[in-house]
Amino acid sequence: MISVIIPIYNVATYLGRCLDSVINQTYPDLEIILVNDGSTDSSGLICDEYSKKDPRIIVIHQVNKGPSEARNKGLDIAKGEYIGFIDPDDVISIKYFEILYKTLVKSDSDMILCNFKHFSFIHEINKDTISLNNSKQYNGYNFIKDFTYQKDTVRYVVLWNKLYKKYLWNNLRFPVDVKICEDEYVWYKCMYRANRICEIDQILYFYFKRANSTTNKVYEPFSYKKEIAFIEALKDRIDFCKKNNLNKLLRKTQEYRNKLLRKIYITTPKDKIPEYITAELYKNITYIPYPKRIKIYLKKVFK
Repeated sequence: MISVIIPIYNVATYLGRCLDSVINQTYPDLEIILVNDGSTDSSGLICDEYSKKDPRIIVIHQVNKGPSEARNKGLDIAKGEYIGFIDPDDVISIKYFEILYKTLVKSDSDMILCNFKHFSFIHEINKDTISLNNSKQYNGYNFIKDFTYQKDTVRYVVLWNKLYKKYLWNNLRFPVDVKICEDEYVWYKCMYRANRICEIDQILYFYFKRANSTTNKVYEPFSYKKEIAFIEALKDRIDFCKKNNLNKLLRKTQEYRNKLLRKIYITTPKDKIPEYITAELYKNITYIPYPKRIKIYLKKVFK
């Protein structure tokens, strides 16, 4: 059985089409866990209506605690041998779980990921899928090392578009005290545990990009708050690399974090930069253009 975890907050406009794409899957052995995270619109009512129509659906209503708590709640009660995450405004192909499950078993993998396509309007979804001929396998560490810091990394680092063996999530949960980039603390730890990861090129997941929205999940423009939160997440990743002696990944992560520090300093209003970020910049001052280095140095000296 596959446990499908869907965290839900104020998505009444889009939730029905998401749930329709899940309950109509050609792979029927699903446990569909809907965690209504204190929605103030009709999302909770929609969850209850769908649970009346489909006995596979379990609905949890909780006060608003954020997506980390919602996903953790789903993981805590999941009974399936496999875990899948879906965002409540996205849509999946009717064969999404059938193809992922069969390919995962055939390739003897612990995790599998597919390609995805983003859309703003429902008619943009193309239900035709690509051939399954092109599949690749990796071990968890090489997967993280080789793909984490490439330019086109979205499909590798997000939670959705993947099917996981449940054991990968044993004693692994999302940080409840983090409200931005919370998945960045978790996904690589999950992948590191995998002996084999399978990747297929097939487009099976359709990621919804809201038209005229300034918060388009993965595709949102540069935000200093998000980038600063990502800096914190990378610090956690650096600590993980040190603890597990992952020296190549450690170097890549440190280099990437230093570049982000530089980007934050150049693009962010100085009164918005936390003091510890300025201190980090001072320690890594060679990454900053010379005129900017002087400013950072003077700021530290005449503090």
